[in-house]
Amino acid sequence: MAKKIIFASGGTGGHIFPAINLMKHFSEKGYDITLVTDPKGNNFISDYSKFKSYIISTDTPTNKNFIRKIFSLFVILYSIIKSFFILKKEKPNLIIGFGGYVSFPISFASRFFNYPLLVYEPNLILGRTNKYLLSKIKKLLVAFDEPINVPKKYRNLVHKVGPILKKNFINCSTEKIKNSNNFSILILGGSQGAENLGKIIPPVIKTIKDKGFDIEINQQCLKHQKSYLSDFYKKNNIKSNIFEFEKNILDLLLATDLTISRSGASTVGELIYTRTPFIAIPYPYSTDNHQYLNAKYFSEKKYCWLIEESSLDNEILINLIHEILIDKSKLKSMKNNIDESYRSNAYEEIENIVKGIFKSEN
Repeated sequence: MAKKIIFASGGTGGHIFPAINLMKHFSEKGYDITLVTDPKGNNFISDYSKFKSYIISTDTPTNKNFIRKIFSLFVILYSIIKSFFILKKEKPNLIIGFGGYVSFPISFASRFFNYPLLVYEPNLILGRTNKYLLSKIKKLLVAFDEPINVPKKYRNLVHKVGPILKKNFINCSTEKIKNSNNFSILILGGSQGAENLGKIIPPVIKTIKDKGFDIEINQQCLKHQKSYLSDFYKKNNIKSNIFEFEKNILDLLLATDLTISRSGASTVGELIYTRTPFIAIPYPYSTDNHQYLNAKYFSEKKYCWLIEESSLDNEILINLIHEILIDKSKLKSMKNNIDESYRSNAYEEIENIVKGIFKSEN
C-alpha cells in the first residue's frame, strides 16, 4: 500500500507553490497525497484537481482588539477539531507543514496521533507557526541557511534542502539566453503583485532610456495596471511585455540582465538558483518583516542590491541602474558571488529524509 502524506499549506504563493511542487513530485513517485489548505490556497490548486484536499478556516490572534482575538481563537479551535477528524479519517504516514497559519491546526492535531511531522521554512526568519512546532518535529527543512531565530537547542533539527522550485529549474543552465541586444530588465512582485512597483518603475525606465540606453521591460503587475503600463511603455517607445502571472518564469529569468523585485522566498529562490543579479525592494508589510530580512541577508553576501521602500525615490533607483549600465562588470561579479550550494536538488534531499523517517518507523 502506498505511503500517505498530508501536506498543510495555504495563504500566499510563498507557502503554497513549494507545497504544490513537492506534492506533484511525491505523487509521481507513487505516494498517496492529500492537501489541507485554506480558501486562499485552494485558489492556487485549481489545476491540480487530482489531489484530494480539505479546506479549513484559519486566523491569527495576534495584533487584534480583544473581541477579534477571542473570535480568532474560536476559529483556530474549530480548525484544530476539524483537523483531528481529518487525521482520524486519513491516517497519514507523515505530515509536512509549510508554515503560515493554515499549517498550524493540522500540525497541532498530529500530536494526538503521534504522526511524524516535517516543516519547511523558505525564509531567513522562522515563521511563528514553524517556531511554535519546533519541539514536535522530526526535521526543520530550510531553503537557504539556518533562520536567524532558531533556538540553540533545536539547531540540530535544521536540514538545508534548497528552495523547492518548479522542476525545470533543477540543474538548469545559468547562461543568459538573449533575444536582442537591448538591456533587459525584469520587474517581479511575487504572487501578491506589486502595485507600488507598478507606480515607481515606469518613470525610472523612461529616464534611463532618455539617457540613451536601449532598454526592454518584462513587468509583472496587477490586473488594473496592465493597460496603463502597456500604454506608457508604448508611448515612450520602450519594448515591453506586461503580465499578471507568468508560468514560464524560467525563460524570462534566463533572458534578463537585471531584475527588480520584491524579496519573498519563492522569488528570491528563483533568482538565486538562476544566478540572476537583482535589486531587492522588500514588501514593507510582510509578516515578521521577512522580506527585508531575506534581502538583507543576501545583500550582505553581495548577491543583490537592497533598497528599502521607505527610502526609495526615483533618483536612487535611476542612479543605481545607471551605474550598472555604465559598468556591467558589476552584474558579472554579483552572479559569480552566488554559492553553488544554493542550487541543490530539494526534491532528492527531501525524498531521502522522508524515506529515512519511514524506514525508522518500521
